[in-house]
Amino acid sequence: MRSKVKVSNLHAGYKLNERFARGVASKALEFLKKEDGAELEFIFVDDEAIKAFNKNYKHENRSTDVLSFKIDRREFGQKMFLGQIIISLDMARDNSEVFGSTITDEIVLYMIHGILHLFGYDDGNTKDSLRMSKKQDLILERLGLCKDLSKVLMPR
Repeated sequence: MRSKVKVSNLHAGYKLNERFARGVASKALEFLKKEDGAELEFIFVDDEAIKAFNKNYKHENRSTDVLSFKIDRREFGQKMFLGQIIISLDMARDNSEVFGSTITDEIVLYMIHGILHLFGYDDGNTKDSLRMSKKQDLILERLGLCKDLSKVLMPR
């Protein structure tokens, strides 16, 4: 049984290539040797929505780029559920301008970053952040995602 990746775009300003996004997530999960049958949901939102999630669940009243929520499989019986990842497309756009990348590069990076959080990686201190960055770079390199990411996101 393969993993199931659900992608929902709730941002009114962008049309998302959901098939490509599911493929990115599936390949990253495969690389990380996840359990078969795992479920993962990506929700793409605007800054206002991610700020509300961040305030309600992380108690931080600010926008952010990505939030990850791991769900324990015991809560759902036999079904393995990795979790839910919420990504701000507005933050991806803004950060692409700041860092000289593309909005798509930022989105893919946030997807990988969110998945790594679900697998126990953290970026709360310098040592952990470096470890996580190395793993992100390795996944991006192994999956060949830095070649043509322009197919992921198009303005509406």
